[in-house]
Order: sequence, then C-alpha cells, then structure tokens
Amino acid sequence: MQRRSNARSAKWIGASAIKRLTRALVVIGAAAVFAGATASPSHAAGLSPDQLTQAGWTCVRPLVDPTREICAPPGQGLPPLPGTPGFADRGPSYELRVFQVATGDFIGVQHLLRPDIYLLGTPPCPQQPNGAYVYVPRNDTWSCLHET
Repeated sequence: MQRRSNARSAKWIGASAIKRLTRALVVIGAAAVFAGATASPSHAAGLSPDQLTQAGWTCVRPLVDPTREICAPPGQGLPPLPGTPGFADRGPSYELRVFQVATGDFIGVQHLLRPDIYLLGTPPCPQQPNGAYVYVPRNDTWSCLHET
C-alpha cells in the first residue's frame, strides 16, 4: 500500500512540476515579446496609423509637414480649418497621435487648444524649447507636442 501511495505522489508532483514549468515558460515568452515590442518607438505605444484607421480613427499627412502623419480618435476628428464648415462649433481641445511617415515610428501626442481656451490660462508646454504652446495659424490653435 505504501508503495502505491508513493507512486501516486510522484505522478502528482511530476504533473504539478510540468504545469509550473509551462507557466514559467509562458511568462518568460510573454516578457520576451513585451521587451521586443518596446524596443523601438513605433512599438512603444503599440500603435500604427493603419491600426488606428481600421479602428475608426482619422489619419492624414499635414500639408505643412508631409513627413508626419497625424491621427484623431473617432468622434473627435481633426480640427476644422478656418472658413470650413464646423469651424465655429469646433471642440475646445484635440488630442492627436503623431507618427513619422518614413519609418512609421510613433513620435508623440499633440495637444491642440482653441485660442479662447488657451488664453484662459496659457498652460505650459515643457516639451517645447521655450516651454510654451506654439500658435498654429493654419488651424487657429495652440499646440504642444509631447514627444516620446
């Protein structure tokens, strides 16, 4: 009887060890994938303009800087330009994702404010060389680019 019990214990311990080993390998594999995914800026945020477009985002290359692609989330869209429909009723702020076209690298998040909102408190933008938002006359907004 004692022998049979030991055999069962050995089987149970062996099965348990295999489960623990399998779990450890899964965790190590996941960590390796995560480390590889964060190795470059384009993967750091897990984003690409194609993925965002498929998820309903609006992505465009600005005429003033065709080396970049900017993406706006669904429901927000891009800020309308002066003189276009919707300009008078545009949102107070916009959060856009910015990518490098040539490499697909994620550059950062661009925060845009309507002039009336910006002038209420003139928030700082530590990422800019002078520490302040930059006025963008093309779409009549104040911009701060938070680069990664």
